[in-house]
Amino acid sequence: MVSMKEHIKTLLKLDILALCTMHIANRVITSFSTSKNMLKPGVGKYYNWKYGDIFYQKIGEGTPIVLLHDVNPAESGYVWFDVVESLSKNHTLYIVDLPGCGRSAKPNTTYTNYFYVLFLSSFIKKVVKRKTDVIADGYSSSIALMVSVLDASLIHQITAINPQSLGNLGRTESRRSRIGKLLLSLPVLGTSLYNIEMSRRNLDYRFTEDYLYNPFRSNNRLIDAFYEGAHYHECAGKYLLASIKGIYLTVNIQKALKKTQAGFTILYGEGVEHSSDIIREYTTLNNNIQAYPVAKTKYLPMMEFPKSFLNAAEKAGVI
Repeated sequence: MVSMKEHIKTLLKLDILALCTMHIANRVITSFSTSKNMLKPGVGKYYNWKYGDIFYQKIGEGTPIVLLHDVNPAESGYVWFDVVESLSKNHTLYIVDLPGCGRSAKPNTTYTNYFYVLFLSSFIKKVVKRKTDVIADGYSSSIALMVSVLDASLIHQITAINPQSLGNLGRTESRRSRIGKLLLSLPVLGTSLYNIEMSRRNLDYRFTEDYLYNPFRSNNRLIDAFYEGAHYHECAGKYLLASIKGIYLTVNIQKALKKTQAGFTILYGEGVEHSSDIIREYTTLNNNIQAYPVAKTKYLPMMEFPKSFLNAAEKAGVI
């Protein structure tokens, strides 16, 4: 008869084998996902911030614009690839990979709105070195808004692309969200869960079902860039995803919307659900806010239909 001690030894051996298998699988996924080198640094530079080196590109001449992608570990400055040439004709562009994303440092920390506010404030002071406009996608518009209130000398105009609803930004953490953060933060299991979430198959599904107005506009180039961005730096983007799952990035921006001295314009994808309700929330708090639709687009207008995005931005007077 097998003793309890032998049972425990067998279970421990199986656990170790499973962990080793997951670790090897994670390394293989990392190597494969970055093999196409979609995010090669090229002419990029690194800003040596106190929490790590932050990748950015400086392109063009003229009045400055900082371009911020959405806060998502799969995203990077690559989302602006198809509009950079047009935007840089009259502006100096600063195209940033936010902390926790793309080619930038991905520290093992809890990511919050204030963490990103500290970064953006520092970046404008140390790199841009003058008052700037900011074009920010998704959640990033709340970062720019809070910076504009913290220091009115830094931002002149904010263009928010598909900003999140005030309700979504005002959520609070729960026991379930804290467990989700804990699981993703674990060394091997957390990386495996992250790789499942950020698998190419799942990203492909999000593009066709969620991100794009016309799913037939999805292409391998866009998905490959997201897939590579998610797995840069040994999948350390899992720490940002853990904070997102844990609902640590939420912030109440209602007072900031009323108080900001910066101009605020909304560009929204024509196919985004409840966009009229979100615009109403923002304009109720600040009646100076103007909103313009980007025709035949959804959550990634600058990637899905660059010409339509540029037309809307020009009509809004932000470029």
